[in-house]
Amino acid sequence: PTDFEATLLAMSEAKNTAKPAAAPMEVAGLDVDDTTEKPVKEREITLKSGDGKSFKLSSKEAIISKMIKAALQDPDANEVELKEIKGITLEKVVEYMKMRKGVDMEELKWPIKHKTMVEILGKGNDEIAKWIDEVAKHRANFYDLLLATVRLDIKGLQCAGVAKIASLLKYCKAEDLDRVLDPAITDGKLLPLRQSVIEERKKEEEERIKKREERKKAREKKEAEVKAAEADKAKEKTEGSK
Repeated sequence: PTDFEATLLAMSEAKNTAKPAAAPMEVAGLDVDDTTEKPVKEREITLKSGDGKSFKLSSKEAIISKMIKAALQDPDANEVELKEIKGITLEKVVEYMKMRKGVDMEELKWPIKHKTMVEILGKGNDEIAKWIDEVAKHRANFYDLLLATVRLDIKGLQCAGVAKIASLLKYCKAEDLDRVLDPAITDGKLLPLRQSVIEERKKEEEERIKKREERKKAREKKEAEVKAAEADKAKEKTEGSK
């Protein structure tokens, strides 16, 4: 699979393996029942990453994540530990929360009809569009952010992130897919095709040629058998007429 396909697979696995929090202040993943939610008391809270980095923000901003909103149902919970999310990723999540002031973006309609994020996200979302463009320049960090949106249940940002990938691929040539999605990109500029990808493509091409040859031999064998059968019938008919 391509790097992006692997990311989508990881996103799916993250969503499917999410487990309820062991305690109100330590969150690994959570399905939220909207019917049992209560208003979250507004207060300053701290989000803590798996590598020990802390970020302070308002609970009003943080509840953009349904998972964090569930953890903050306890009015005494002022810190949420997110063990599966790195500090560099959580920093971007918090930036989004503060820009949106706790209101997630609306999910987009598919298919994507534009190439630029400003056009895709629409009127009034220029700041977010430019922010996503900037974050996506570092592919590996951007993929980690997409995974975090699944774990934290931030559907609007997740949708916008996938739309960014779609915009990168919209007018991309098939042979450039691996280069466009290469996680080694750190500044948005395409790199020369990695040797591992070149070798994989060569292997795939050799496999295609092998199968093509096998199909050709099988076809030629069948044709020869048909001709032989027709010749035998013609011979039997000739001998029978004598």
